[in-house]
Amino acid sequence: MIKPLRTMIAGLILATFATLAFATPARAASKDEDAVKARVAEFIAAFSKGDAKAAASFFTEDATLVNPAGVTGKGQAEIEKVIAGDLASILKDTKMEMKVVEFRAAGKDAAWVELEHTVTGAKGPDGKPMPTLTFHVPALMVKKGKIWSTAEARPYAYLPPMPAPKAPAPAPAAPAKK
Repeated sequence: MIKPLRTMIAGLILATFATLAFATPARAASKDEDAVKARVAEFIAAFSKGDAKAAASFFTEDATLVNPAGVTGKGQAEIEKVIAGDLASILKDTKMEMKVVEFRAAGKDAAWVELEHTVTGAKGPDGKPMPTLTFHVPALMVKKGKIWSTAEARPYAYLPPMPAPKAPAPAPAAPAKK
């Protein structure tokens, strides 16, 4: 009777330690996700103020940003120019929000992050108001010390849905036989 009891207790202790071992990385990922969310909030605050230099500082020194129009900036100085150009044109006088919709740790100090960037008040090239724009921003973020920075970002907008295919026209009736 004692041997099965010892085996059961040993199994419970082993199960408890296994549970704790698997729970620890989840807590660490949660802290990293929270830190990334806070960093994104800081970034969008600088971006919304129209401060291209401050916004560019959230990128790594060797980062790449490709805006939805395909304009590429490599490194903070070029990224600052891309952001300044966007702020002076399509994003001028807009209200912007950005939120993390997906966070996936990619090792200890990196994460794949999907952001949703909502812009209201944008005007088209003709000066007319545009509907609310939603950009999706896949980004690679890296952590140096306790600071998360963007290494790669590619904002884009989804195309409108394609119309449903039309049903084929019925085949013409065969000519009547006489």
